[in-house]
Amino acid sequence: CHFSNPIFILTMIKTKPLLVLAIHYSLNIIIGIIFKNKNIPLKNNDKPKPEMKNFFQVFTSSIKNSMENSLFILGVIVFFFMISSIINTPITNIFLELSQGLNYISLMNISDKLKTALAGALLSFGGFSVHLQTYGILSDMNFKYIKYLKTRIFHSLLSFIIIFIIF
Repeated sequence: CHFSNPIFILTMIKTKPLLVLAIHYSLNIIIGIIFKNKNIPLKNNDKPKPEMKNFFQVFTSSIKNSMENSLFILGVIVFFFMISSIINTPITNIFLELSQGLNYISLMNISDKLKTALAGALLSFGGFSVHLQTYGILSDMNFKYIKYLKTRIFHSLLSFIIIFIIF
């Protein structure tokens, strides 16, 4: 799932932010129900028990992991910001980085209805920067990225259609 922060939505979406927020969260719940993992294995008591670590080992490990993830996310954001400043076309900038894309949509000379629907769709998709961050952080896990990408595209299309109809 991909839940954007409500404060982010309320500050970045210029027209009808409450509508976009309600549709974004409602569709996330619906998509979560539709695409939930139906192949959940039953409890297996044969798994080896993890070794016990003391508090300080767990604490320092968590700090190191959070620093690595924070640097990775910052690096991806800076990379896509540099790419968007080099290419500097509205279409590529909209899809590369979420915040910058929402800003570009708000500056476009189109109707508020279309701006809001495009913003809702981009918010649901997340931008390529968000996708690279997700893939990078979850790549060590048993994670099917293609399924995640399909649900983001599906969510994006549904958001655009519903916001365009309701607006």
